[in-house]
Amino acid sequence: MKKTHNLSYRTQIFIASLSLVIFPSVMLGLFAVNDSTGKVIAEYSSSLAAITSQANLTLDTLLQDATKVTNMPILSEDIRRIMNTNYQDDYLSYAQDSTIFRDYFSQTNQLNSTLESCIFESRHGYTFEYNTVTALHTKTMSDNIQKWAPIARQLPNYTYFAPLQNISGRGKDKMVLPMIKILRDKNDYKEIGVCYCEINFKPIENILVSAQSTENILLIYNADNELAFSSSPALMQEPEEYADLLAALAGFNESLTGKGNIIEGELKVGRARYRVNGCINQTTNWRLVHFADNHMAYQIYRDNVLNYVRIFILCLVLGMFLAILLSTNLTRSIFRLCRQIDSLNPEDGGRIDEQACGSNQELRKLVASFNQLSLRLTTSIQQNYQLQINEQKMRIQMLQFQINHHFLYNTLNIIKSLANIHNVPEIETISLCMSDLLRYNLERFPVALLREELQQVNRYMTIQNIRFPGKFTFDCNIPSSLLKMPIPVFLLQPLVENSIEHGFSCREANCYISITSNLEGNRLHLLIADNGNGIEADRLAVLNCECADAAVCEKNDNRHHSIGIRNVCQRIRSYFGPSYGLTIESMPGEGTIIDIVLPAPDTPQRV
Repeated sequence: MKKTHNLSYRTQIFIASLSLVIFPSVMLGLFAVNDSTGKVIAEYSSSLAAITSQANLTLDTLLQDATKVTNMPILSEDIRRIMNTNYQDDYLSYAQDSTIFRDYFSQTNQLNSTLESCIFESRHGYTFEYNTVTALHTKTMSDNIQKWAPIARQLPNYTYFAPLQNISGRGKDKMVLPMIKILRDKNDYKEIGVCYCEINFKPIENILVSAQSTENILLIYNADNELAFSSSPALMQEPEEYADLLAALAGFNESLTGKGNIIEGELKVGRARYRVNGCINQTTNWRLVHFADNHMAYQIYRDNVLNYVRIFILCLVLGMFLAILLSTNLTRSIFRLCRQIDSLNPEDGGRIDEQACGSNQELRKLVASFNQLSLRLTTSIQQNYQLQINEQKMRIQMLQFQINHHFLYNTLNIIKSLANIHNVPEIETISLCMSDLLRYNLERFPVALLREELQQVNRYMTIQNIRFPGKFTFDCNIPSSLLKMPIPVFLLQPLVENSIEHGFSCREANCYISITSNLEGNRLHLLIADNGNGIEADRLAVLNCECADAAVCEKNDNRHHSIGIRNVCQRIRSYFGPSYGLTIESMPGEGTIIDIVLPAPDTPQRV
């Protein structure tokens, strides 16, 4: 930034003009690219979620139809009787009941073509088969019951969908979904047997594969979090080649919670990114994971970026042309103004003719401000010169006061010693106060602390109370936070002395003087109040006029009775500036208030 400020005005305008063109175009372009890409990704994710939801619903519908056969022991009293019968050696009854069981099952399964085979095992260990292929098939189903029934008993709905199985028979192989359900009596809710069904998975597979496109793949993980199905055979046939992808999908699968709720996310595998969603099937407790490559969305993003680059180059060329045009037109008038400033004549007041800058309104305002600044500088130089003269006068006066001050100190010390010898404490106190007054006035120049000024007033009032016992009451109420404030020396005592000399000249008692403070914004008011004779209105107007106008003070310098007030006012202005000083309020016969206006302690001040 500092290097930019060191460049010429024309160069800065050129850079600023380019920035005004480039920066908005860059931001708008990035916003448009991100917005369009975000919309595509959102629509793509919504489409994937809809496919996942539809597949989940279809899986629920097909499996629920197939599991209706498990309700036979509850709906049919004959089947319930068969499941609770212990045939022992009654093989005839067992054969007859097996026939009844198969007839019921055939009727129940007429509208459900997905159920391939089924076997019921009663509570007494008797089995009732339907549509088994071979004896080996029957034995395998019985072994599976022994293997998976304990798992089903631990589940809330007593139903367990086992991993997919391949069965052979009748000249072809089939992929079936085993289902084990624990059957319970509807009356006492005791276990009456186990149902083992094999559901044809082909219709489900056809629906899942039909939902697949070239970009998306649907996976099914069983209740043991094992990959049971993939709509893309390559993932099942070549797991080593897709190991990283399968590991990432397995991690997402384990993060799924809540049945029926579709969870969405994004996976990064190497350089590839995938949109992924999934849910837990309510019927099987299996997990459906649906994912797709994000390459289509990023292709749209790249196309948008290329279009944006073309637009950016066009804006850059137009911006350079505009920057050159603006910088040339603006700096031409500035160079003309610089020549006017260089040719100024101080004898003419240091002013520039506004008409010489042409019709540019901004430059005219600049010229007007320059002329006002020149006028203020001239006035300020004159005021500073006058203040320096006044300060020099004060220094000369102080030097005159310091002549033979050692003689005065020694004399006061002699008086103090004699008063101590003759036991006259009043004279000793007056001598000590006078010595401190004299030393303070000669040594504390030109600045003192407010605390020291108040001590000086207390010394003066001590002398007056010794001179006029019981006549004066002095009250000082200044916050301790203001006592370290620097102010011009000898500021308060002359005003207090003025109140005593003029305000109480005709009174012998009940003379009250107070010093208080009031903080108002960035100004501090020190108030010196008395209940003396007051000041007449015409005289008060003259005093306030003298305090408000330094020139009037200079003209009326010969008026002895207002020297103290004017001296304090001049020194306040010399130290703090012309915006500070003092004002007087008075009512004849009631009293007078002198308001000394100073900058607050934390306000920057002119020294």
